[in-house]
Amino acid sequence: MSLVNAHNAHNAHNAHNAHNAHNAHNAHAGSGGASGVDPGTLAQALIVAHDALAPMGEVKVHEPQAPTLDHAARLRRIEFPFAVSALLSELGEGLTVTAGPDAFAISARGGDLVRITPPTPDNLKSEAQLVAGYAELRAERLTEVLAQSQHIHPFFSAVLPMVPAWTPSLVLLIAVTEELATAMVQRAKLGFGLPRPHVLSPDILPMIACPGHSSFPSGHAAQSFAVAGVLSALTGKTSPDINNPLDQMAARIAVNRTVAGLHYPCDSAAGAVLGIAVARWVLARAGAASGAGQVSLDAEGWVGDAPDATRDFHLPALLKVWDAKHHLKQGKTLQVGKAPMLASLWTEVTREWGERWG
Repeated sequence: MSLVNAHNAHNAHNAHNAHNAHNAHNAHAGSGGASGVDPGTLAQALIVAHDALAPMGEVKVHEPQAPTLDHAARLRRIEFPFAVSALLSELGEGLTVTAGPDAFAISARGGDLVRITPPTPDNLKSEAQLVAGYAELRAERLTEVLAQSQHIHPFFSAVLPMVPAWTPSLVLLIAVTEELATAMVQRAKLGFGLPRPHVLSPDILPMIACPGHSSFPSGHAAQSFAVAGVLSALTGKTSPDINNPLDQMAARIAVNRTVAGLHYPCDSAAGAVLGIAVARWVLARAGAASGAGQVSLDAEGWVGDAPDATRDFHLPALLKVWDAKHHLKQGKTLQVGKAPMLASLWTEVTREWGERWG
């Protein structure tokens, strides 16, 4: 189920997994409703109570007082989806997006935070054969594919103790991170407009319904690597890194979309790079990093020029290209100002994390 309920019918097929992280914990949203009572029954009961207790004439009115809480404190008092929206608005300040068929870029003051260029038609044809080969893993990974179509949050919660009862601020931060990744990846998909694997070959036969939006980049990869990056910073881990279990989980989630027949490997590579950039922006705006490092990907040649290179995606392949600094490059560190609400949230995140042992 999604926090944006209007999209519930599409949750198995779209990139709105950022909403999913909190949905199983609706009690945390603090709606003030009476548990187990039908809303219509409750409303009727309150009407009866009002008619019995309210005065017939003028009602008592208190003198309005000036607010005493700052934005961050007020943020903690509002419903979860609205807190996500407020933080997402703050995160978007200072970003400019350029999306077209030849390139996608997110820019901030000082330069591009991330720039991605697309694969060629021949790249897609080659990778369609890889997608077809991954079908042999479908039975083995069926439950993962189905679960991850709905939620990615529980898979990271299995790596780290991240639940609303212990870390409500972290759950909120991760939801916002996923939302930003979703917003950016959808802009990129609209700009590139690349076909899904089964459009190129009816022999792909995806194992689940294919989303209506285009293939490149992968939304699951973007969300997963964004979450892995933020959680890695919280726990003092290097990301991306071959030995980081968070990156391992992110890569597996991404690969499972190729197993399902929905994505080319280069979709996952581009999504991973976009997710890494989103994590860097979130951390910089939260004051958890001194700046946001630039990153760019040339998807046409992302695997490098070695004779034995394939266009497959997995974590070792991503890190090999990352280290080669050829088709996947890092630039300077952009200086980024703190976002007040997000910085306050990060303070709460680190406090809660320090208290996770009880």
